[in-house]
Amino acid sequence: MNQQIVSHSILEINHYNRVLEGNKRYVAKKMAEDPSYFKTLSKGQNPKYLLIGCSDSRAPPNELTETDPGEIFIHRNIANLVIPTDLNLNCVIQYAVEHLHIHNIVVMGHTCCGGVKAAMTQDSVGGLLDLWLNQIKLVYEKHAELIESFADENDKITCLSQLNVRAQVMNIWKNPIIQKAWQKGNPVMVHGWLFRVETGYIEELLIDQHTPEEMCKVYALKFKLESEKQLSKHVSPTGSPKNNAKKRFQNMQRKLIEHINQLKENKIEDFDLETKEIGGFIESSKDL
Repeated sequence: MNQQIVSHSILEINHYNRVLEGNKRYVAKKMAEDPSYFKTLSKGQNPKYLLIGCSDSRAPPNELTETDPGEIFIHRNIANLVIPTDLNLNCVIQYAVEHLHIHNIVVMGHTCCGGVKAAMTQDSVGGLLDLWLNQIKLVYEKHAELIESFADENDKITCLSQLNVRAQVMNIWKNPIIQKAWQKGNPVMVHGWLFRVETGYIEELLIDQHTPEEMCKVYALKFKLESEKQLSKHVSPTGSPKNNAKKRFQNMQRKLIEHINQLKENKIEDFDLETKEIGGFIESSKDL
């Protein structure tokens, strides 16, 4: 038994070392092509795309698109999900849009996806994974009739993979970071891809570009942009909460004085009635 463990460990170490050796060959190849390649790369990145893909080892974005390091900003997770509360992903989107000034975001799913396949069954895959895959189950639930219309199991998985990409594109459209970018005039476009593992080709899914305009209006957030904030400071210096409170108090005080003067002019002799009226006016003036 111990001998088996040792043999297995040696095999795994060899696999590990093979990866490091591959890096050495990669560096040597790049340096032969361009001796200043890595020095140039170290000066910064200027990617044109943000790609949100699946963690599946069969779907490496750079290799599939023949792009070099620095060309695609990449985020990957199980089944290429865009969950609104995922802080990791939201930080990536914000950095890509607001700092790297990326105008194209791609959601890339793929066929033969283990996450999608697992989401179509009732078998638990354990703990956090079950919670994560619930996002795909929601897509399945919405389109169950269409998915189940396919007889072949692989066709069902492919169908759900496509629908899942569309759902994640919609989630990006609803994202406040993207909404704010659009309001500022930043033309961020969102695309949906399906990588077909069995052929190697990427299929661009036809997603209606008018969909953002047709979304429920509650997702179309209105932001007070920095330029508007600066303008309001110059145009309305009394717009701060402190000055607004002072203004409300002054209005209330002025109305109280006017009311008391009116009472004096009408020569109201009933003191209790006068007190009651003033007290009622004070209560109503608190809302000013």
